[in-house]
Amino acid sequence: MSATAVWCDQCERLVETGSLTEDGECPTCGTVLREERRPVPWHFKLMILATVIYLGYRAYQGVGWLVHHV
Repeated sequence: MSATAVWCDQCERLVETGSLTEDGECPTCGTVLREERRPVPWHFKLMILATVIYLGYRAYQGVGWLVHHV
């Protein structure tokens, strides 16, 4: 089986994405199947923002240290 497959509720089975019709329908029952994309959690975005701010501050400190010691 392929690494990507979607679940068909009508047929109650996994359908490989390569088996879908051009319109994204189940080859057995014709139900339109779409892969649901999960949204990125807010706490992940917050962690990325905090990391960028922290690394920016550390870069600022590093430049300041270089200016005073070189």
